[in-house]
Amino acid sequence: MSIFNNNYLKGQFVPKHPEKCLNYNNKIGGAKPITFRSSWEKIFANWCDLNENILEWGSEIIEIPYISCEDGKQHRYITDFVFTCKNRQGRIEKWLIEVKPKSQIPQLNENGQIIFPELNKKKKLTNKRIESWQEVCNVLKKNHDKWQQAREWARKFGYKFKVVSEEELGLVYQPKRK
Repeated sequence: MSIFNNNYLKGQFVPKHPEKCLNYNNKIGGAKPITFRSSWEKIFANWCDLNENILEWGSEIIEIPYISCEDGKQHRYITDFVFTCKNRQGRIEKWLIEVKPKSQIPQLNENGQIIFPELNKKKKLTNKRIESWQEVCNVLKKNHDKWQQAREWARKFGYKFKVVSEEELGLVYQPKRK
């Protein structure tokens, strides 16, 4: 059993404003389709495309090398989104964005260490339950490794880095009520 839902919405996003899109205008990495791997990524791509304060944006075009604490090897992390915007004060900001379910975002203690979920021992401990719990912990560790490096990369190159969950997307996207 996996914590990942294989039924996520996936597809190609076609922007209404391709002139703003880094995937199309060859500014970074050449022409590349915009692939969304969840409905939340599709919502975020649409927000970038239609928001007049977003000057340019792209999907899966920034690659950041990182060392995994799991295996000690170098891996590559490709951020979900990058955009340049005009903030409320009229200043230009550059952002790296990762869109993830809140359940896959590590919560940290005051020392910056991951607070892992408890394995509920009141229920019968089966191999399946233990493996599922270990998978959750491994995802949290991997995401923490990637995002630590992304924050360093962002500081070095003048970007801000943020992980956006479904809660924040709910503030951006309000479905039409019937």
